[in-house]
Parts: sequence; structure tokens; C-alpha cells
Amino acid sequence: MSKATSIFSAENLDAIRRHLESVGFVSVLHWHLHGARHPTPLAFSDFEAFEGYMKDYAKAGDAIDVWPFPTDNGERIAKGKIPEHDGSILQGGAY
Repeated sequence: MSKATSIFSAENLDAIRRHLESVGFVSVLHWHLHGARHPTPLAFSDFEAFEGYMKDYAKAGDAIDVWPFPTDNGERIAKGKIPEHDGSILQGGAY
């Protein structure tokens, strides 16, 4: 099993920011650790809106997948989990 990384890592955030600045859109799946529900599909055209959503709605342990839009499932831009308050990343989970 590979170790999960933070969606807030510099590498992930830089990749998302670069894509939004050069292309303009990303497609996001927000997988909720708690709540027993399907992932929330989202789209963003602005890095600050993406970052604001993550800070306001994503909880520790949630998983985030980011693709270019229009979506090409083979070319994911970033993948990571929301870290705990201490910066640790929950390993495992349903996803």
C-alpha cells in the first residue's frame, strides 16, 4: 500500500495552480471519510476558489482527486488527503 500524501503538499498545489493558470479548469472528486456518501463532484476555474473550498468543506481524512477539465481519467493532476490538525495523514480508509 502506498503512503497517502497531503492534497496541500507543495507539489500538489503547484500542479493545480499551474493547470488553472494555463488551461483554466479542473474537475475534482471530494471523497468524504465520514458521512457514508458518494463523492462530491466539483469543478473550479480559479485556484483561490479551490483552496477556499478545501479549507471550508474538506475534513481531515477526506481524499481529493483532481483532473484536467474536460476530464481525462488517465491524466490526474493531483491526489491527496486532507491532513489532521497536526499535519499527519490518515492511512487507509474506504478509498
